[in-house]
Amino acid sequence: MSLLHVSRPVDSVVLSRVALGAIAALLTESAFAAPLPQIVYPAGAGGAALSRSSPLADVSAPAGTGQRVVISGGAQTDYFGWSVAMDGDTALVGAYGVTVDGHKQQGAAYVFTKADDLWNLAATLTASDGVTFDIFGERVALSGNVAAIGAYQADGSKGAVYVFSGSGSHWTQKARLAADDGVANDCLGWSVAVSGQTVFAGAPFVVTGQVQTGAIYAFAPSGGTWTQTQKFFPDDIHSGDGFGSAVAADGTTVVVAADGARVGGNVGQGAAYVYEGSGGTWVQQAKLVADDGVALDNFGRSVAVSGSTVLVGAPYATIDGNGFEGAAYVFGGGGASWQQDQKLVASDGDANGYFGWSVAVSGDTAPVGAGSYNMTRAGAAYAFARTANVFEETHAYAGDGGGVDDYGWSVAVSGTDAIVGEPFANVDGSFAQGAVFFYALGAPTDDAIFANGFE
Repeated sequence: MSLLHVSRPVDSVVLSRVALGAIAALLTESAFAAPLPQIVYPAGAGGAALSRSSPLADVSAPAGTGQRVVISGGAQTDYFGWSVAMDGDTALVGAYGVTVDGHKQQGAAYVFTKADDLWNLAATLTASDGVTFDIFGERVALSGNVAAIGAYQADGSKGAVYVFSGSGSHWTQKARLAADDGVANDCLGWSVAVSGQTVFAGAPFVVTGQVQTGAIYAFAPSGGTWTQTQKFFPDDIHSGDGFGSAVAADGTTVVVAADGARVGGNVGQGAAYVYEGSGGTWVQQAKLVADDGVALDNFGRSVAVSGSTVLVGAPYATIDGNGFEGAAYVFGGGGASWQQDQKLVASDGDANGYFGWSVAVSGDTAPVGAGSYNMTRAGAAYAFARTANVFEETHAYAGDGGGVDDYGWSVAVSGTDAIVGEPFANVDGSFAQGAVFFYALGAPTDDAIFANGFE
């Protein structure tokens, strides 16, 4: 396929590889700030009232709280950092543009492990049967010793998800997952999530009858073999809602986005659906929408769940008259009872900020990214901490580059460790080679300034 992304209903600007190549050709080294110190690894390894307050902590980042990582030997448009996942002392980073054995954009994923507060490259994962333009690594997910990696352009964009199992530097491909009823352009693997031993894969372009319903496919192992256990989508879906555009899972709770969903008469306002699992069967419990949502908010561009907390990004939301400033919505509850608790915005938000492009949550810690296809912004990320049932912004971070780096494109968190992707980062003149930043998100200590946030 010739597209970086298959066209989808109500999303950001879709860029082809040709367009990205043209942008790269026009950019010069002078367009980027000098890189800050970095770690380089070799390549084979009901809601509450809206409030806007200053961050609570000094973001100049004490020594040891931040680490920038790039891959040595990487290339232009590798997009390292396009997707990220984290669980405990293990992190997974997708780079769907990597050339593997001459196969352009076959893609790769990189495993990092933490030791003595330093994140080290432990393993490089690739598909055993990968080919050109599979874009393996466009989405990644991690739970314990199970990693799931999407390759939604595989097999004529039927899509596939690869399952790896391991720890440290030892990871083995266990399965290549495909939908039992998959057809071209379903794009299985557009989104992925893992909870325990169950893998969830989104296919937002699945057509049921004459309706583009989208779907989530669940897979689980039995006797050493991974099989499809369920396919589901909501009863109230409309064609083009994009169900399966994003998915998150924690324990027995799965949250699925439909970021183009109609709500009332609002096309593209977006929605998220909560499912609960029992005995291997997943049943819809609730539908989440923003209490102040409007058309084209893109609510559901990103979703995250941790226990009884769900976080949903709406990066196209207008805030105080600022178009596309963006927001993230916090929901609390369980089972069939969920309510909107809070609406988060950036302390320094402005038009075209796209806050909520990426979200993550772990307990009382929630990073939110403000990266997008807007090719004029460097991007940002914000850390929120919850006390007395209220999330407050504690840190605001920026990358070390500028222009089109798109710091904040992806975020993940586990405990108080976080990772932020910057897939368009220029590395030694190589456009969009990409970078990631690891942080230890500490408690608030002082009044804040906006800074790069790492030592």
